[in-house]
Amino acid sequence: MKTIIKEILFGILIFIIIMILEFLVTLPFGEAGVENMSHEQLRPHLNREFLLTALPAGIVTFLFAWLLKTDTRASAVRRSCVWIVIALVLYLLMGIGNSNLDVLFTNFGMYVLLICIFLGPLVFAAIKRLK
Repeated sequence: MKTIIKEILFGILIFIIIMILEFLVTLPFGEAGVENMSHEQLRPHLNREFLLTALPAGIVTFLFAWLLKTDTRASAVRRSCVWIVIALVLYLLMGIGNSNLDVLFTNFGMYVLLICIFLGPLVFAAIKRLK
């Protein structure tokens, strides 16, 4: 039980870091007035944001798997599953809170981002050849 709580807390921390990364990748584009856009106008902006954040998010989860000393393939899979569920739940809550759930989950970039979050610990396990 203690392990799962630790995984959940690190999952929330990872999500916060990913939110910061999403903010950082949008800075060069200087998009003003995004909050006043319709869902159709917002969709390409979010798609680009998610696609640009996907690789850094995968690197973040890879680094957390390394920093947390993932020692077995099973623990890497557990971390991947816990972290992806946390990301899904928090994105779901954000979508409901912002009334743009359809925009979030109809973007190709969202699924690329989620796949990269999921693959970080698994790639770590593959590189380290964990048993």
